[in-house]
Amino acid sequence: MYACRLSTRLFLLILIFNVYKTQCNDIPYDTIVCFGDSNSDTGNVYKLTGYKWPVPPYYNGRFSNGKIWIERLGIHNLINNAYGSATSDNNLVRGSTIFNLTVPGVRQQIATYKTTIHSRKINFHRTLYVIWAGQNDYYYNLALALVPSIVVKSLINGIHDLIQIGAKHFLIINLPPFDAYPATAVFNAPDILKKLTHDHNTNLANSIRTL
Repeated sequence: MYACRLSTRLFLLILIFNVYKTQCNDIPYDTIVCFGDSNSDTGNVYKLTGYKWPVPPYYNGRFSNGKIWIERLGIHNLINNAYGSATSDNNLVRGSTIFNLTVPGVRQQIATYKTTIHSRKINFHRTLYVIWAGQNDYYYNLALALVPSIVVKSLINGIHDLIQIGAKHFLIINLPPFDAYPATAVFNAPDILKKLTHDHNTNLANSIRTL
């Protein structure tokens, strides 16, 4: 009976391992290269500020109470260039964090990344490029809500920067409900922010289709 139970457990363990291995092999990418803001920052601002910001209850230099979404995808080779408070491009809207430190925008993050790619071999077929930004452009300059196409064009320019070096696969994340952010409550303009979210996302989707 004991041997039977042991054999059953061993069989289940092998089955679980094979299922996990199959799932891992089904993932088409083995590397993620990320550009963005606090939604994706896993510690870059923390290092920039000398490990002084963000502080607890934020988790280990992330702007969340635990590991963030990009760490939960099951792709362990993560090259994360995202900085909290980043905009799409500092030449459009400057992004800054505590102590008024400038953080690189997405275009600047990409420019820095491009200077490093010659020192490593990149399998572009197995690399997923992620861009998630735009909300801070509006937060720092709400007047841009009237012309979201400007912010979208800035993001699209970033995509073109990556295409030029050979990038093939992208995950471009749109704007979450901007009116639902606690920080935007100071604007006291929920209807404007809802329209902004819709206009930005519609413009972004249409622009991506033309790439």
